[in-house]
Amino acid sequence: MFKKNYRMRTQEKIIDIEAGLQGNIKFDTPVNLKISGKFEGELDTKGTLAIGEKADVKATMIKGDVITISGKVRGDIISNRRLELIPPAKVIGNIKAPILVINEGAMLKGKCQMPIESEKDQPKEEAKKHKRSSKKKK
Repeated sequence: MFKKNYRMRTQEKIIDIEAGLQGNIKFDTPVNLKISGKFEGELDTKGTLAIGEKADVKATMIKGDVITISGKVRGDIISNRRLELIPPAKVIGNIKAPILVINEGAMLKGKCQMPIESEKDQPKEEAKKHKRSSKKKK
């Protein structure tokens, strides 16, 4: 029963943009967004974002949870969960994602950063190691 209700709610929130669109778009609740046409601006979404094969996106920033790209994108991308590039994807911009999949034939020009969950703890651990080593020297 839960799975059926969840699927129904998720399916109700499908947005497919085939025409040209310009501006800043932000979604506070999860949606399934597909861009098949032209988009220019900033995009901040929760849920699934698919940029179709015929899409042409020029964005200052694209943020989302699960992002799949098979079209053209110029701009920086931040994915909270997973970013996948599917041919004939062409991405020019910097990306940040914990999981990155680049399929053969997809192209990426830019810097890639894959954050590690424990990055926040690393400076504290480094400081502790430094304190321990300085105590041993005394």
